[in-house]
Amino acid sequence: MKQALLDTNILSYFLRGNPAVIEQFRIYRQQYTYISFSIFTYYEIKSGLLYKDARNQQQQFERLAEVSEVIGYDREISDIATQIYVNLRIKGQLITPIDLFIAATAIYCDYTLITANIKHFQNIPNLSYENWYLSII
Repeated sequence: MKQALLDTNILSYFLRGNPAVIEQFRIYRQQYTYISFSIFTYYEIKSGLLYKDARNQQQQFERLAEVSEVIGYDREISDIATQIYVNLRIKGQLITPIDLFIAATAIYCDYTLITANIKHFQNIPNLSYENWYLSII
């Protein structure tokens, strides 16, 4: 199993206690000591929790972020995102900029993207992905 990069929806399911996602976290943590997510996932989760004033989940998320690999954004990742964007635009298959950045991060790090939105990512070459949300449902 390759290291995983968690998409925002999977991290959100984890924070809400989804049994399938929690079980996959447990299995993953037997091999890897920490989880990884993009700074864009950090932004999406934190802004959503602040908007909802979900203080308990905010604290839980901050504790999780402290012991996780939160991967920043740099020029190499930007170059990959740019190429993904151009390829998808030519095909008329655009996705949101944040999804582009998350996919580019996974490709750059050679991680498997863990997402419940396979449709958003299925047209991106060189991206491996899995859906932990449907893994045991």
